[in-house]
Amino acid sequence: MSQLRSISRLTIINIGNALLGMATTVAMAWLFGTSERMENYFAASLLLTVVQKLFLVGQFLEVFLPEYVQRREVDGTVKADRCFSALYNHLIMMVVGTALLAFVVMPWCGNLIAPGYSAERQVQVVHMAQVLLAVMCLVVANGHLQIIGNARGWYGRFEFYGLLGSLFGLIGLVVTGKVLGIWAMLVSQGITQVVLLIGSWSYLYRQGYRHAWVWTEPGFSVWKVVGRVGISSIYVIATQFYVMSFISSLTLLPAGTLAVYRYAENLYLRVSGLFMRPIGVVFFTDAATLAHRNPMQLRIRIQEALYQYGLMYFGVLVILFPALPNLLGALWGSPKYHLDDMQQTTFFVWCFFSLLIVEGAGGLYRRLNIIFGDLRVIYLAMTVVQFALGVAAPFIVRSGTVWGAASVLILNVIMLAGAGVVIVLWRRPQFLMFFPLRTWKLVAAAIPSLIFAWAATHWWPWLKYAGDYSMRGKILEVIKACLVGSIGLTLALMSAWIFRVEELSQGWQRLRAGMTKARALLRVS
Repeated sequence: MSQLRSISRLTIINIGNALLGMATTVAMAWLFGTSERMENYFAASLLLTVVQKLFLVGQFLEVFLPEYVQRREVDGTVKADRCFSALYNHLIMMVVGTALLAFVVMPWCGNLIAPGYSAERQVQVVHMAQVLLAVMCLVVANGHLQIIGNARGWYGRFEFYGLLGSLFGLIGLVVTGKVLGIWAMLVSQGITQVVLLIGSWSYLYRQGYRHAWVWTEPGFSVWKVVGRVGISSIYVIATQFYVMSFISSLTLLPAGTLAVYRYAENLYLRVSGLFMRPIGVVFFTDAATLAHRNPMQLRIRIQEALYQYGLMYFGVLVILFPALPNLLGALWGSPKYHLDDMQQTTFFVWCFFSLLIVEGAGGLYRRLNIIFGDLRVIYLAMTVVQFALGVAAPFIVRSGTVWGAASVLILNVIMLAGAGVVIVLWRRPQFLMFFPLRTWKLVAAAIPSLIFAWAATHWWPWLKYAGDYSMRGKILEVIKACLVGSIGLTLALMSAWIFRVEELSQGWQRLRAGMTKARALLRVS
Protein backbone atom coordinates (compact mmCIF):
# COMPACT_ATOMS: atom_id res chain seq x y z
CA MET A 1 0.00 0.00 0.00
CA SER A 2 2.89 2.35 0.83
CA GLN A 3 4.42 1.67 -2.63
CA LEU A 4 1.12 2.52 -4.29
CA ARG A 5 0.91 5.69 -2.23
CA SER A 6 4.47 6.67 -3.21
CA ILE A 7 3.82 6.00 -6.91
CA SER A 8 0.56 7.98 -6.75
CA ARG A 9 2.31 10.88 -5.04
CA LEU A 10 5.08 10.94 -7.64
CA THR A 11 2.57 10.73 -10.49
CA ILE A 12 0.56 13.67 -9.15
CA ILE A 13 3.72 15.73 -8.67
CA ASN A 14 4.92 14.86 -12.20
CA ILE A 15 1.60 15.99 -13.64
CA GLY A 16 1.85 19.21 -11.61
CA ASN A 17 5.39 19.78 -12.89
CA ALA A 18 4.25 19.18 -16.48
CA LEU A 19 1.41 21.70 -16.10
CA LEU A 20 3.71 24.27 -14.49
CA GLY A 21 6.24 23.69 -17.23
CA MET A 22 3.62 24.36 -19.89
CA ALA A 23 2.48 27.49 -18.04
CA THR A 24 6.10 28.68 -17.97
CA THR A 25 6.48 28.19 -21.73
CA VAL A 26 3.26 30.16 -22.24
CA ALA A 27 4.71 33.03 -20.18
CA MET A 28 7.99 32.81 -22.11
CA ALA A 29 6.17 32.87 -25.45
CA TRP A 30 4.08 35.88 -24.47
CA LEU A 31 6.95 37.88 -22.95
CA PHE A 32 9.78 37.05 -25.36
CA GLY A 33 8.47 34.80 -28.16
CA THR A 34 11.18 33.89 -30.65
CA SER A 35 13.01 37.20 -30.37
CA GLU A 36 16.79 37.58 -30.50
CA ARG A 37 16.90 37.96 -26.71
CA MET A 38 15.09 34.65 -26.26
CA GLU A 39 17.50 32.94 -28.62
CA ASN A 40 20.41 34.44 -26.69
CA TYR A 41 19.02 32.92 -23.50
CA PHE A 42 18.51 29.52 -25.11
CA ALA A 43 22.10 29.54 -26.38
CA ALA A 44 23.44 30.52 -22.95
CA SER A 45 21.31 27.96 -21.09
CA LEU A 46 22.80 25.23 -23.24
CA LEU A 47 25.93 25.42 -21.10
CA LEU A 48 23.85 24.80 -17.97
CA THR A 49 22.42 21.60 -19.45
CA VAL A 50 25.78 20.35 -20.72
CA VAL A 51 27.64 20.79 -17.41
CA GLN A 52 24.75 19.30 -15.44
CA LYS A 53 24.91 16.18 -17.63
CA LEU A 54 28.68 16.00 -17.31
CA PHE A 55 28.36 15.81 -13.52
CA LEU A 56 26.29 12.63 -13.98
CA VAL A 57 23.55 13.49 -11.46
CA GLY A 58 21.43 10.43 -12.28
CA GLN A 59 24.39 8.04 -12.55
CA PHE A 60 25.71 8.88 -9.07
CA LEU A 61 22.27 8.12 -7.69
CA GLU A 62 22.21 4.67 -9.32
CA VAL A 63 25.76 3.79 -8.21
CA PHE A 64 25.80 5.10 -4.64
CA LEU A 65 22.28 4.19 -3.55
CA PRO A 66 22.91 0.39 -3.18
CA GLU A 67 26.12 1.11 -1.22
CA TYR A 68 24.32 3.55 1.08
CA VAL A 69 21.60 1.01 1.83
CA GLN A 70 24.18 -1.71 2.54
CA ARG A 71 26.22 0.51 4.89
CA ARG A 72 23.10 1.62 6.72
CA GLU A 73 22.15 -2.01 7.34
CA VAL A 74 25.65 -3.02 8.47
CA ASP A 75 27.15 0.09 10.13
CA GLY A 76 24.08 2.16 10.95
CA THR A 77 22.48 5.33 9.61
CA VAL A 78 25.09 7.73 11.03
CA LYS A 79 27.94 5.95 9.24
CA ALA A 80 26.00 5.83 5.95
CA ASP A 81 25.16 9.53 6.25
CA ARG A 82 28.82 10.41 6.78
CA CYS A 83 29.73 8.49 3.62
CA PHE A 84 27.14 10.47 1.70
CA SER A 85 28.47 13.70 3.22
CA ALA A 86 32.01 12.92 1.99
CA LEU A 87 30.73 12.18 -1.52
CA TYR A 88 28.50 15.27 -1.59
CA ASN A 89 31.30 17.58 -0.39
CA HIS A 90 33.64 16.37 -3.13
CA LEU A 91 30.98 16.82 -5.81
CA ILE A 92 30.17 20.36 -4.66
CA MET A 93 33.85 21.34 -4.68
CA MET A 94 34.26 19.89 -8.15
CA VAL A 95 31.27 21.75 -9.56
CA VAL A 96 32.28 25.05 -7.91
CA GLY A 97 35.82 24.69 -9.28
CA THR A 98 34.43 23.93 -12.74
CA ALA A 99 32.14 26.98 -12.53
CA LEU A 100 35.03 29.29 -11.58
CA LEU A 101 37.18 27.96 -14.42
CA ALA A 102 34.29 28.30 -16.88
CA PHE A 103 33.66 31.88 -15.71
CA VAL A 104 37.25 32.82 -16.56
CA VAL A 105 37.38 31.18 -20.00
CA MET A 106 33.78 32.06 -20.99
CA PRO A 107 34.63 35.30 -22.87
CA TRP A 108 36.56 33.21 -25.40
CA CYS A 109 33.67 30.76 -25.90
CA GLY A 110 31.09 33.09 -27.47
CA ASN A 111 31.88 32.00 -31.01
CA LEU A 112 31.84 28.34 -29.96
CA ILE A 113 28.37 28.56 -28.38
CA ALA A 114 26.73 30.79 -30.99
CA PRO A 115 28.84 31.00 -34.17
CA GLY A 116 25.97 32.40 -36.21
CA TYR A 117 25.36 35.42 -33.98
CA SER A 118 26.83 38.90 -34.27
CA ALA A 119 29.63 39.95 -31.90
CA GLU A 120 27.18 42.01 -29.83
CA ARG A 121 24.82 39.06 -29.38
CA GLN A 122 27.71 36.76 -28.52
CA VAL A 123 28.72 39.13 -25.72
CA GLN A 124 25.20 38.97 -24.27
CA VAL A 125 25.23 35.16 -24.54
CA VAL A 126 28.54 35.06 -22.64
CA HIS A 127 27.25 37.34 -19.88
CA MET A 128 24.11 35.23 -19.46
CA ALA A 129 26.14 32.04 -19.41
CA GLN A 130 28.40 33.46 -16.69
CA VAL A 131 25.39 34.26 -14.49
CA LEU A 132 23.88 30.85 -15.19
CA LEU A 133 27.02 29.21 -13.79
CA ALA A 134 25.74 30.06 -10.30
CA VAL A 135 22.40 28.44 -11.17
CA MET A 136 24.33 25.41 -12.46
CA CYS A 137 25.98 24.94 -9.06
CA LEU A 138 22.54 24.97 -7.40
CA VAL A 139 21.14 22.49 -9.95
CA VAL A 140 23.93 19.99 -9.31
CA ALA A 141 23.70 20.44 -5.53
CA ASN A 142 19.94 19.85 -5.59
CA GLY A 143 20.22 16.90 -7.96
CA HIS A 144 22.63 15.02 -5.72
CA LEU A 145 20.51 15.64 -2.62
CA GLN A 146 17.97 13.24 -4.13
CA ILE A 147 20.46 10.44 -3.45
CA ILE A 148 19.87 10.64 0.29
CA GLY A 149 16.14 11.23 -0.21
CA ASN A 150 15.63 8.10 -2.31
CA ALA A 151 17.93 6.04 -0.07
CA ARG A 152 15.83 6.94 2.97
CA GLY A 153 12.58 6.22 1.11
CA TRP A 154 11.36 9.82 1.13
CA TYR A 155 9.76 9.56 -2.31
CA GLY A 156 8.09 12.68 -3.57
CA ARG A 157 9.42 15.03 -0.90
CA PHE A 158 12.16 16.68 -2.93
CA GLU A 159 9.97 16.54 -6.03
CA PHE A 160 7.35 18.52 -4.10
CA TYR A 161 9.88 21.23 -3.24
CA GLY A 162 10.88 21.25 -6.91
CA LEU A 163 7.23 21.80 -7.81
CA LEU A 164 7.03 24.61 -5.26
CA GLY A 165 10.22 26.14 -6.64
CA SER A 166 8.84 26.01 -10.18
CA LEU A 167 5.70 27.79 -9.01
CA PHE A 168 7.69 30.60 -7.36
CA GLY A 169 9.95 30.75 -10.42
CA LEU A 170 6.93 31.18 -12.69
CA ILE A 171 5.57 33.94 -10.46
CA GLY A 172 8.97 35.64 -10.51
CA LEU A 173 9.07 35.43 -14.31
CA VAL A 174 5.63 36.97 -14.72
CA VAL A 175 6.29 39.75 -12.17
CA THR A 176 9.75 40.76 -13.39
CA GLY A 177 9.41 39.90 -17.10
CA LYS A 178 8.54 43.37 -18.35
CA VAL A 179 10.91 45.15 -15.94
CA LEU A 180 14.06 43.05 -16.35
CA GLY A 181 13.44 41.76 -19.85
CA ILE A 182 15.21 38.52 -20.75
CA TRP A 183 17.19 38.63 -17.49
CA ALA A 184 13.93 37.68 -15.77
CA MET A 185 14.52 34.16 -17.12
CA LEU A 186 17.71 33.93 -15.08
CA VAL A 187 15.94 35.33 -12.01
CA SER A 188 13.22 32.71 -12.44
CA GLN A 189 15.79 29.91 -12.70
CA GLY A 190 17.57 31.14 -9.60
CA ILE A 191 14.35 31.40 -7.56
CA THR A 192 13.38 27.85 -8.55
CA GLN A 193 16.68 26.35 -7.43
CA VAL A 194 16.98 28.40 -4.22
CA VAL A 195 13.48 27.38 -3.08
CA LEU A 196 14.30 23.73 -3.85
CA LEU A 197 17.61 23.94 -1.97
CA ILE A 198 16.10 25.55 1.12
CA GLY A 199 13.15 23.16 1.16
CA SER A 200 15.34 20.08 0.70
CA TRP A 201 17.82 20.96 3.45
CA SER A 202 15.07 21.96 5.88
CA TYR A 203 13.33 18.62 5.31
CA LEU A 204 16.59 16.71 5.76
CA TYR A 205 17.21 18.50 9.05
CA ARG A 206 13.68 17.80 10.32
CA GLN A 207 14.14 14.11 9.50
CA GLY A 208 17.31 13.89 11.60
CA TYR A 209 19.97 14.07 8.88
CA ARG A 210 23.09 15.95 10.01
CA HIS A 211 25.58 16.84 7.30
CA ALA A 212 29.24 16.27 8.13
CA TRP A 213 31.87 18.49 6.53
CA VAL A 214 34.31 15.63 6.00
CA TRP A 215 36.40 14.64 3.00
CA THR A 216 37.15 11.06 3.92
CA GLU A 217 35.44 8.33 5.90
CA PRO A 218 37.15 5.12 7.07
CA GLY A 219 36.19 2.18 4.89
CA PHE A 220 34.67 4.38 2.15
CA SER A 221 36.35 5.64 -1.01
CA VAL A 222 34.80 8.60 -2.81
CA TRP A 223 36.96 8.03 -5.88
CA LYS A 224 35.85 4.43 -6.10
CA VAL A 225 32.27 5.65 -6.49
CA VAL A 226 33.38 8.24 -9.05
CA GLY A 227 35.25 5.52 -10.93
CA ARG A 228 32.12 3.40 -11.21
CA VAL A 229 30.30 6.06 -13.19
CA GLY A 230 33.31 6.39 -15.50
CA ILE A 231 31.86 3.73 -17.79
CA SER A 232 29.06 6.05 -18.83
CA SER A 233 31.05 9.30 -18.62
CA ILE A 234 32.56 8.90 -22.11
CA TYR A 235 29.08 8.42 -23.56
CA VAL A 236 27.82 11.49 -21.68
CA ILE A 237 30.71 13.54 -23.06
CA ALA A 238 29.90 12.31 -26.58
CA THR A 239 26.22 13.15 -26.10
CA GLN A 240 26.98 16.68 -24.95
CA PHE A 241 29.42 17.12 -27.83
CA TYR A 242 26.59 16.25 -30.20
CA VAL A 243 24.17 18.60 -28.38
CA MET A 244 26.66 21.49 -28.46
CA SER A 245 27.44 20.90 -32.14
CA PHE A 246 23.78 20.65 -33.15
CA ILE A 247 22.52 23.63 -31.13
CA SER A 248 25.39 25.86 -32.19
CA SER A 249 24.64 24.89 -35.81
CA LEU A 250 21.07 26.13 -35.37
CA THR A 251 22.44 29.63 -34.66
CA LEU A 252 23.62 29.68 -38.28
CA LEU A 253 20.03 29.38 -39.55
CA PRO A 254 17.56 32.28 -39.95
CA ALA A 255 16.60 34.24 -36.83
CA GLY A 256 14.11 32.46 -34.61
CA THR A 257 15.05 28.89 -35.60
CA LEU A 258 16.90 28.09 -32.37
CA ALA A 259 14.05 29.43 -30.21
CA VAL A 260 11.48 27.49 -32.25
CA TYR A 261 13.46 24.28 -31.83
CA ARG A 262 13.87 24.70 -28.05
CA TYR A 263 10.14 25.38 -27.59
CA ALA A 264 9.33 22.20 -29.53
CA GLU A 265 11.94 20.18 -27.62
CA ASN A 266 10.58 21.41 -24.29
CA LEU A 267 7.06 20.25 -25.18
CA TYR A 268 8.30 16.87 -26.41
CA LEU A 269 10.40 16.17 -23.30
CA ARG A 270 7.49 16.90 -20.98
CA VAL A 271 4.98 14.78 -22.88
CA SER A 272 7.35 11.83 -23.40
CA GLY A 273 8.51 11.98 -19.78
CA LEU A 274 4.95 11.96 -18.51
CA PHE A 275 3.56 9.16 -20.70
CA MET A 276 6.43 7.14 -22.22
CA ARG A 277 9.06 7.04 -19.47
CA PRO A 278 6.96 4.93 -17.03
CA ILE A 279 6.81 2.12 -19.63
CA GLY A 280 10.61 1.95 -19.77
CA VAL A 281 11.03 2.14 -15.98
CA VAL A 282 8.56 -0.70 -15.34
CA PHE A 283 10.06 -2.81 -18.13
CA PHE A 284 13.58 -2.35 -16.73
CA THR A 285 12.47 -3.67 -13.33
CA ASP A 286 10.52 -6.62 -14.75
CA ALA A 287 13.16 -7.59 -17.31
CA ALA A 288 15.95 -7.57 -14.72
CA THR A 289 14.02 -10.22 -12.77
CA LEU A 290 12.87 -12.33 -15.72
CA ALA A 291 16.31 -12.42 -17.34
CA HIS A 292 17.54 -14.72 -14.59
CA ARG A 293 14.36 -16.54 -13.61
CA ASN A 294 12.39 -17.09 -16.80
CA PRO A 295 14.09 -16.06 -20.08
CA MET A 296 11.19 -17.34 -22.18
CA GLN A 297 8.77 -15.13 -20.28
CA LEU A 298 11.10 -12.22 -20.97
CA ARG A 299 10.42 -12.59 -24.69
CA ILE A 300 6.71 -12.12 -24.02
CA ARG A 301 7.44 -9.15 -21.75
CA ILE A 302 9.47 -7.48 -24.52
CA GLN A 303 6.55 -7.75 -26.92
CA GLU A 304 4.18 -6.39 -24.27
CA ALA A 305 6.39 -3.35 -23.76
CA LEU A 306 6.66 -2.77 -27.52
CA TYR A 307 2.88 -2.92 -27.79
CA GLN A 308 2.50 -0.46 -24.90
CA TYR A 309 4.74 1.96 -26.77
CA GLY A 310 2.56 1.41 -29.84
CA LEU A 311 -0.58 2.12 -27.84
CA MET A 312 0.80 5.42 -26.54
CA TYR A 313 2.01 6.27 -30.05
CA PHE A 314 -1.50 5.63 -31.38
CA GLY A 315 -2.93 8.15 -28.90
CA VAL A 316 -0.36 10.77 -29.91
CA LEU A 317 -1.01 10.26 -33.62
CA VAL A 318 -4.79 10.34 -33.55
CA ILE A 319 -5.35 13.20 -31.08
CA LEU A 320 -2.25 15.39 -30.96
CA PHE A 321 -1.29 15.43 -34.63
CA PRO A 322 -4.56 16.86 -36.05
CA ALA A 323 -5.04 19.37 -33.21
CA LEU A 324 -1.39 20.42 -32.85
CA PRO A 325 -1.32 23.66 -34.94
CA ASN A 326 -4.39 25.09 -33.21
CA LEU A 327 -3.27 23.87 -29.78
CA LEU A 328 0.17 25.46 -30.07
CA GLY A 329 -1.41 28.64 -31.37
CA ALA A 330 -3.70 28.80 -28.34
CA LEU A 331 -0.75 28.19 -25.98
CA TRP A 332 2.08 30.20 -27.46
CA GLY A 333 0.45 32.65 -29.87
CA SER A 334 1.60 36.18 -28.98
CA PRO A 335 2.77 39.41 -30.61
CA LYS A 336 6.35 38.11 -30.31
CA TYR A 337 5.63 34.60 -31.60
CA HIS A 338 4.90 35.10 -35.28
CA LEU A 339 2.78 32.90 -37.54
CA ASP A 340 5.78 31.64 -39.55
CA ASP A 341 7.58 30.68 -36.33
CA MET A 342 4.48 28.82 -35.16
CA GLN A 343 4.43 26.81 -38.38
CA GLN A 344 8.10 25.89 -37.88
CA THR A 345 7.38 24.91 -34.28
CA THR A 346 4.57 22.63 -35.43
CA PHE A 347 6.93 21.04 -37.95
CA PHE A 348 9.58 20.31 -35.28
CA VAL A 349 7.00 18.92 -32.83
CA TRP A 350 5.64 16.63 -35.57
CA CYS A 351 9.20 15.41 -36.20
CA PHE A 352 9.76 14.73 -32.51
CA PHE A 353 6.52 12.82 -31.98
CA SER A 354 6.80 10.88 -35.25
CA LEU A 355 9.98 9.32 -33.85
CA LEU A 356 8.46 8.54 -30.46
CA ILE A 357 7.88 4.83 -31.10
CA VAL A 358 11.40 4.41 -32.55
CA GLU A 359 12.95 6.08 -29.52
CA GLY A 360 10.81 3.94 -27.19
CA ALA A 361 11.95 0.71 -28.87
CA GLY A 362 15.57 1.88 -28.85
CA GLY A 363 15.41 2.63 -25.13
CA LEU A 364 13.89 -0.80 -24.50
CA TYR A 365 16.71 -2.65 -26.25
CA ARG A 366 19.32 -0.41 -24.63
CA ARG A 367 17.98 -1.40 -21.19
CA LEU A 368 17.98 -5.04 -22.31
CA ASN A 369 21.68 -4.81 -23.18
CA ILE A 370 22.44 -3.33 -19.76
CA ILE A 371 20.52 -6.14 -18.03
CA PHE A 372 22.56 -8.79 -19.85
CA GLY A 373 25.85 -7.16 -18.88
CA ASP A 374 26.66 -5.51 -22.22
CA LEU A 375 26.99 -2.07 -20.64
CA ARG A 376 30.37 -1.26 -22.15
CA VAL A 377 29.36 -2.47 -25.61
CA ILE A 378 26.14 -0.45 -25.80
CA TYR A 379 27.78 2.70 -24.43
CA LEU A 380 30.66 2.34 -26.87
CA ALA A 381 28.25 1.98 -29.79
CA MET A 382 26.19 5.00 -28.75
CA THR A 383 29.36 7.01 -28.15
CA VAL A 384 30.46 6.38 -31.73
CA VAL A 385 27.02 7.44 -33.00
CA GLN A 386 27.02 10.68 -31.00
CA PHE A 387 30.55 11.68 -31.97
CA ALA A 388 29.84 10.94 -35.65
CA LEU A 389 26.63 12.99 -35.67
CA GLY A 390 28.33 15.76 -33.67
CA VAL A 391 30.89 16.10 -36.45
CA ALA A 392 28.32 15.83 -39.25
CA ALA A 393 25.59 18.05 -37.75
CA PRO A 394 27.02 21.47 -38.83
CA PHE A 395 27.38 20.32 -42.43
CA ILE A 396 23.90 18.76 -42.60
CA VAL A 397 22.18 21.74 -40.96
CA ARG A 398 23.92 24.27 -43.19
CA SER A 399 23.03 22.40 -46.36
CA GLY A 400 19.35 21.88 -45.61
CA THR A 401 18.24 24.68 -43.26
CA VAL A 402 15.18 23.55 -41.24
CA TRP A 403 14.94 20.28 -43.16
CA GLY A 404 18.62 19.71 -42.42
CA ALA A 405 17.97 20.16 -38.69
CA ALA A 406 15.08 17.70 -38.90
CA SER A 407 17.35 15.23 -40.73
CA VAL A 408 19.86 15.36 -37.87
CA LEU A 409 17.07 14.63 -35.37
CA ILE A 410 15.84 11.68 -37.41
CA LEU A 411 19.33 10.25 -37.88
CA ASN A 412 20.12 10.61 -34.17
CA VAL A 413 17.03 8.71 -32.99
CA ILE A 414 17.25 5.97 -35.64
CA MET A 415 20.99 5.37 -35.19
CA LEU A 416 20.82 5.25 -31.38
CA ALA A 417 17.87 2.85 -31.53
CA GLY A 418 19.64 0.80 -34.20
CA ALA A 419 22.72 0.44 -31.99
CA GLY A 420 20.71 -1.33 -29.30
CA VAL A 421 18.93 -3.57 -31.80
CA VAL A 422 22.17 -4.57 -33.60
CA ILE A 423 23.89 -5.52 -30.33
CA VAL A 424 20.95 -7.68 -29.25
CA LEU A 425 20.96 -9.31 -32.71
CA TRP A 426 24.69 -9.94 -32.40
CA ARG A 427 24.90 -11.13 -28.80
CA ARG A 428 21.45 -12.59 -28.02
CA PRO A 429 19.34 -12.91 -31.18
CA GLN A 430 16.69 -14.98 -29.38
CA PHE A 431 15.56 -11.81 -27.60
CA LEU A 432 15.19 -9.69 -30.73
CA MET A 433 11.42 -9.28 -30.86
CA PHE A 434 9.44 -7.22 -33.35
CA PHE A 435 6.31 -5.21 -32.82
CA PRO A 436 3.37 -7.64 -32.60
CA LEU A 437 0.64 -7.64 -35.26
CA ARG A 438 -1.80 -5.74 -33.06
CA THR A 439 0.69 -2.83 -32.95
CA TRP A 440 0.59 -2.54 -36.73
CA LYS A 441 -3.21 -2.64 -36.53
CA LEU A 442 -3.05 0.42 -34.27
CA VAL A 443 -0.70 2.24 -36.66
CA ALA A 444 -2.95 1.38 -39.61
CA ALA A 445 -5.99 2.60 -37.66
CA ALA A 446 -4.26 5.95 -37.12
CA ILE A 447 -3.71 6.56 -40.88
CA PRO A 448 -7.17 8.15 -41.52
CA SER A 449 -6.52 10.56 -38.66
CA LEU A 450 -3.16 11.54 -40.18
CA ILE A 451 -4.75 12.05 -43.60
CA PHE A 452 -7.37 14.27 -41.99
CA ALA A 453 -4.60 16.25 -40.22
CA TRP A 454 -2.90 16.86 -43.57
CA ALA A 455 -6.18 17.82 -45.25
CA ALA A 456 -7.12 20.19 -42.41
CA THR A 457 -3.77 21.93 -42.85
CA HIS A 458 -3.83 22.20 -46.65
CA TRP A 459 -7.43 22.16 -47.91
CA TRP A 460 -9.55 23.92 -45.27
CA PRO A 461 -8.12 27.35 -44.45
CA TRP A 462 -10.77 28.03 -41.80
CA LEU A 463 -9.26 25.23 -39.65
CA LYS A 464 -5.73 26.63 -39.83
CA TYR A 465 -4.11 28.64 -37.05
CA ALA A 466 -5.01 32.20 -37.95
CA GLY A 467 -2.33 34.00 -35.93
CA ASP A 468 -4.91 35.87 -33.81
CA TYR A 469 -3.38 36.10 -30.32
CA SER A 470 -6.25 38.02 -28.72
CA MET A 471 -8.34 36.29 -26.06
CA ARG A 472 -11.13 35.78 -28.59
CA GLY A 473 -8.64 34.30 -31.05
CA LYS A 474 -7.19 31.93 -28.44
CA ILE A 475 -10.65 30.70 -27.45
CA LEU A 476 -11.41 30.10 -31.12
CA GLU A 477 -8.16 28.12 -31.53
CA VAL A 478 -9.07 25.95 -28.51
CA ILE A 479 -12.47 25.25 -30.06
CA LYS A 480 -10.86 24.35 -33.39
CA ALA A 481 -8.31 22.14 -31.63
CA CYS A 482 -11.11 20.27 -29.82
CA LEU A 483 -13.08 19.93 -33.05
CA VAL A 484 -10.14 18.68 -35.12
CA GLY A 485 -8.94 16.38 -32.34
CA SER A 486 -12.42 14.90 -31.91
CA ILE A 487 -12.77 14.25 -35.63
CA GLY A 488 -9.33 12.65 -35.75
CA LEU A 489 -10.15 10.43 -32.76
CA THR A 490 -13.50 9.42 -34.27
CA LEU A 491 -11.86 8.43 -37.57
CA ALA A 492 -9.22 6.44 -35.71
CA LEU A 493 -11.78 4.61 -33.57
CA MET A 494 -13.81 3.72 -36.65
CA SER A 495 -10.65 2.38 -38.31
CA ALA A 496 -9.75 0.47 -35.15
CA TRP A 497 -13.18 -1.17 -35.21
CA ILE A 498 -12.67 -2.16 -38.86
CA PHE A 499 -9.23 -3.63 -38.07
CA ARG A 500 -10.68 -5.39 -35.00
CA VAL A 501 -8.29 -3.87 -32.48
CA GLU A 502 -8.65 -5.84 -29.24
CA GLU A 503 -8.41 -2.89 -26.85
CA LEU A 504 -11.33 -1.16 -28.57
CA SER A 505 -13.57 -4.21 -28.09
CA GLN A 506 -12.46 -4.65 -24.47
CA GLY A 507 -12.99 -0.96 -23.74
CA TRP A 508 -16.47 -1.06 -25.28
CA GLN A 509 -17.37 -4.14 -23.23
CA ARG A 510 -16.18 -2.48 -20.01
CA LEU A 511 -18.13 0.65 -20.86
CA ARG A 512 -21.30 -1.37 -21.45
CA ALA A 513 -20.78 -3.30 -18.21
CA GLY A 514 -20.30 -0.03 -16.30
CA MET A 515 -23.46 1.46 -17.82
CA THR A 516 -25.41 -1.71 -16.91
CA LYS A 517 -24.23 -1.48 -13.29
CA ALA A 518 -25.08 2.21 -13.17
CA ARG A 519 -28.61 1.57 -14.44
CA ALA A 520 -29.05 -1.23 -11.88
CA LEU A 521 -27.97 1.07 -9.06
CA LEU A 522 -30.37 3.76 -10.25
CA ARG A 523 -33.25 1.27 -10.25
CA VAL A 524 -32.42 0.11 -6.71
CA SER A 525 -32.18 3.66 -5.45
